[in-house]
Amino acid sequence: MIKTTLVRIGLVCAVFIGFHLAITGCRLQPSEPGNPLERPQGVATDLAYGYQLISVGEKFPATGLKAPENPKDRQYLGIDADSEFAISDIDADLVLVEILNVYCVHCQDQAPIYNKLFDKINADASLGRQIKMIGVGAGNNQSEIESFRKEFNISFPLVPDPRLDLHQAIGSPRTPFSILVRVKKNPPIAMTALTYSGVKSNDEDVFNDMQALKSLELPVLRDRGRQQETRYTKVEPPFSRSEIEDRVKKAMTTAGAGELKEFRRLSIDGRQVYTGIGGKNEAEKRLFAEVVSRPTLCDMCHDVHFAYVFNQKGKVLDFIPLQVTKWGNKKWSEEDVQLMRERLMGRFVFTSFEFNPELDAVSSATITSAVIFEGMSEGEELFGQLKERGLI
Repeated sequence: MIKTTLVRIGLVCAVFIGFHLAITGCRLQPSEPGNPLERPQGVATDLAYGYQLISVGEKFPATGLKAPENPKDRQYLGIDADSEFAISDIDADLVLVEILNVYCVHCQDQAPIYNKLFDKINADASLGRQIKMIGVGAGNNQSEIESFRKEFNISFPLVPDPRLDLHQAIGSPRTPFSILVRVKKNPPIAMTALTYSGVKSNDEDVFNDMQALKSLELPVLRDRGRQQETRYTKVEPPFSRSEIEDRVKKAMTTAGAGELKEFRRLSIDGRQVYTGIGGKNEAEKRLFAEVVSRPTLCDMCHDVHFAYVFNQKGKVLDFIPLQVTKWGNKKWSEEDVQLMRERLMGRFVFTSFEFNPELDAVSSATITSAVIFEGMSEGEELFGQLKERGLI
């Protein structure tokens, strides 16, 4: 009897604890003030979606960015170039680099908070020379970031990263993602000092972190980085391999190969590629398909999974949606899918897939559309690999 009662009490407690965690979202307690490097690195330290997310103590990529068109912005950053620059070129001891996307709601929420932070920094002329801020529009072009800056009255410079070069170089994080970068000259070097994932609602916390890190020596950052554990996470389609292969086979058949005589997966590192042969006698056709999985840009959106079919000439014959969503993570309609097909079919995998949001975006799915175009842009490399194997 006593044992039964104890079991019942235990079950009630477990249910209560589970309910409490569900309500609170397993929130961590606020970090203690002081040295930011001594706080638990609970945010932005994982490897994001199969890509190694940049962490404390790592060199910040020397990826070239388009210099701001406004001379005042270039003067603020202390860069002479009017074409390209790297973060290490910025004239400062510490730089806050915000990775954003103009269609990301949380990036929009971050805007007034970072405007307040910018004003706080520049209220002290000396501090304003030591600490600079810059925003990088992941997947956005010049026109988009200009509109975003005007709408949200952004005080600091914004530059585009339309092909996601920097975004990928730092590990393809979900936006908004902020990095405090320690910069030293002669020779120029930029090193990651701290990262923030998601909206930083308290500008005072970031300001204090900046104060603590702006003069920190690089060996200290390197040592801290060595103490961090690396973890990996993959992006995988929400379907089994057999389900995906069935859809790819059907698409190849519909695309003109007819009944397939051969269908197999090719062994290409880091890529999921298939080839099939159909048709009759001299009219036999070899087709290819790649399954693409990409992390989304926004921290509120689903990851993107799709496939595309192309022939030996590199011509895109079909687009296969596996998981593609729009605002509110709603599934694309048949009309949405057909619109993307029209944007992709007939193009060649070895040509540029520069994304134009005004022409190429599915309604309420601009971010997903941009990610699809980014995935298609790697078709040139695949085409070259297939040529090397004698398949093309």
